[in-house]
Formats: sequence, structure tokens, C-alpha cells
Amino acid sequence: MPAPARRALGAVLAVLGLALAALGAWTALKLGPAGEVHFSATSKATGAIVVEPGILNSLNLPVRIKATRGDGGAVWLAAAPSTDAGAVLAKSAVSTVSGVHFPAGTLDLRVSGTGSLHDISTADIWRVSSKGAGSAELLVGQGRGPETAVLTSGDATALTNVTVTLTWAQRPWFFEALAAAVIGAIVAAFALNDVSNSRRTARWAHAVRTRRSRVRT
Repeated sequence: MPAPARRALGAVLAVLGLALAALGAWTALKLGPAGEVHFSATSKATGAIVVEPGILNSLNLPVRIKATRGDGGAVWLAAAPSTDAGAVLAKSAVSTVSGVHFPAGTLDLRVSGTGSLHDISTADIWRVSSKGAGSAELLVGQGRGPETAVLTSGDATALTNVTVTLTWAQRPWFFEALAAAVIGAIVAAFALNDVSNSRRTARWAHAVRTRRSRVRT
């Protein structure tokens, strides 16, 4: 390969290696050693918050749902088969988690329905549930989907100003990000070294040609 082309290729590889190293390091820092990724949103609308199976069962990993009320009131979380949860919610006013954004760590909420929600906590459809004052957490495992998670006050009291956070954890994600950072750094180092050696060789060859030209004259 001609020296100029080799130097150009080395420069491209160096840039790509540095980009991979930076992305891997940034991702590793964001995930942390536990390999956790968090997505949050605050619902200002009145009504329950719903996490449908398209989000809840999107990964074959347990998802931890945390809900926090701005007024410190009661919080109730539960998960049930989607058909049962849909029948209980009917056309009540809800805010549905409809999308996640990485690396922003945000959730999209879609408001629908108009009816008031009665106390659904006593229904016998819920597979797992959790409650608390001000905040509550629920860990939803996979393998029984499609399921829907629902967040309410636990009675007929309407919710508003509630922050919901979804967390997935997979420790290998952290090590994969670290591996990407290391591989990128190695590629960049070799590429930069090759470019540097190529330039030194080119300068040496130019100097030799110059001396030979002077000798001939």
C-alpha cells in the first residue's frame, strides 16, 4: 500500500478507535458497576400511570419500577396480565409509558381516557403488588408476559405529579462497555503509532534522496 494511503487509513482507524474508546468509557460510567440503566418521567396529568407490555416485557430481564408522589401521599404499584389490567382500567384516565430514550434516560407518557378510576387494588388479578407512603418500588420478573403494571394511590383518590422510574440491570453491560473502551484505545494506539512510523520513514526516505541528489551534483 502506498505510504500516503497507509497514513490516511491509519488516521481514520485512530479516529474510529478514539470514538469507540470514548463511547465505551462514557457508557461504562453511566451504567456503573451494577450495569443499571434508568428511565424517568413525571406525570402532571390526573389519573393512573400504566406501563404496557411493549415496555415492561421488552427485555428478558426483571424491571424495577419506582414511583414517587410529590405530595407524599400513598402509592400503590401492581402488575397483572395485560387483558385483565385493561379490563379493570377500562376507559379511565391514565398516563401510559409509551417509549424510552437512551442515553437521555427519559420516558414518553401518553395521556388517554377521561373517566375517574375506582379502587382497583382489591381486584384479584394482581400477580405482584407493593405500596408505600410517598414512594414505592415493585420488581417485575419476566416469563409471564404480556403483563401490564399499574400505579395508583391504592384507593379512589386521583394521582397527580408522580415521578415514575424504570430500571433494568445487567452487570455484563458494564464489562462490555469497558471492553469496548479498551479495544478502542488499543486500535487508536496502534493506528497512531503506525501513522507516526510511516511519517518518520517518509522523512528519512526524503532525506536520503536529498543527500543522494546533492552527491550527484
